[in-house]
Amino acid sequence: MAEAGTEAKPTPPPEWLNSSYLESILRKSEGDKDLTVHNIDITPVGKPGEYIASQLFRITVEYQSAKVAGGGQGSKKLVVKILPEKGIIAENMDGNLFKTELKMYGEFLPKMKRVLDENEKPLQLPKCLHTAELPRPVIVLEDLAPDGWKSHDLIESFEEAKPVTIEIARFHAASFFLSKNKTDFESFQTDVFKRKDPLLEWMFGKNLNAFVEALRTWDGCEKFVAPFERATGDYCERLHNIYSCQTPGRLYNVLNHGDFHSKNLLHRFNDENGIVATRFLDFQASCWSTPAIDLYYLLNNIVHYKVKASHKDDLISFYHEEFCATLKALGYLGYIPTMLDLQMELLRNGFLDILHYTCFLQFRFIDFTKIAPEKLATGDVGFVGLENEEYQTIMKGLIPGYVYKGLLE
Repeated sequence: MAEAGTEAKPTPPPEWLNSSYLESILRKSEGDKDLTVHNIDITPVGKPGEYIASQLFRITVEYQSAKVAGGGQGSKKLVVKILPEKGIIAENMDGNLFKTELKMYGEFLPKMKRVLDENEKPLQLPKCLHTAELPRPVIVLEDLAPDGWKSHDLIESFEEAKPVTIEIARFHAASFFLSKNKTDFESFQTDVFKRKDPLLEWMFGKNLNAFVEALRTWDGCEKFVAPFERATGDYCERLHNIYSCQTPGRLYNVLNHGDFHSKNLLHRFNDENGIVATRFLDFQASCWSTPAIDLYYLLNNIVHYKVKASHKDDLISFYHEEFCATLKALGYLGYIPTMLDLQMELLRNGFLDILHYTCFLQFRFIDFTKIAPEKLATGDVGFVGLENEEYQTIMKGLIPGYVYKGLLE
């Protein structure tokens, strides 16, 4: 982390990420053993520590190949992901998240994409040119930016939320189908929630405690402090039960992306700047568990909270329709989880909904232009979002439902 008031320097590429290395990859991906790379341009993506599970580099490779029409001069834009040497993940989790993504790109995503493409339910994924765990963990992808794919903040309409909802439903359905056909997804599990890992305390613990302290000061909310205190005390166990595939009472599991937010999504836009297609990236948190995980991320971290307030049931219904339609298109003849099954999973795992709104939503109500530069540089922005009247109004409307539905018991 940079010192207060200073700008962190971009992480330089490792020495091995050079022309010779990229040439060997392109020779395989392009099917030309005589391809030669004659120039590369490498740019780090993001600030140091911004992507805690990997370090990204955007690379333009210029090469010569007999398979390129019009003179043999070719150019390809790539995104290369490597295991970070610094940051929370590198220091505390031994690269487990990166290993998960290697496994996803190397084996499971191609299998899911193939079965969907063959049955006219295509899944939009980045083209993966190369994965390797040894001698060093690395993932090489084609860069989607030149084809018009761009990032975006929260989705602000039901119509624009449909493309990503379709992708989630097909992703879930493909994994459900394959799991019934001798593909084992149970290795996509994490034990991080069995303990109060520093990463969890950073993401949830301190934010939950701050919310409880703020709740003590909100008029009319005094009676809700005790239930939230109890839930805060065992939040790790609650998260473990949500993310485990073997939780008693679980009706069904799917492969979840597990970490949906705006930085892990790319969109295409029409002439009116409306979203018409969406694809997701970064599969390091993929997990075999309840579909409630991805659906709460959809409702709480992909669409604007006003869209959720107006269209929650519409989005869930739209997702379930596509999930069922995809399974039928794949020729699945077994039991298809019903809307009731899905709603029960959402209710049973509703604590995740609470976590998103108490730990993450509050930061949507901070005016970062009023935060001192030295605070921004260290990430110490405080919890001023909890003092925002609009945020308090939203939460005061939701809290009774959380308590009376038993989500804090």
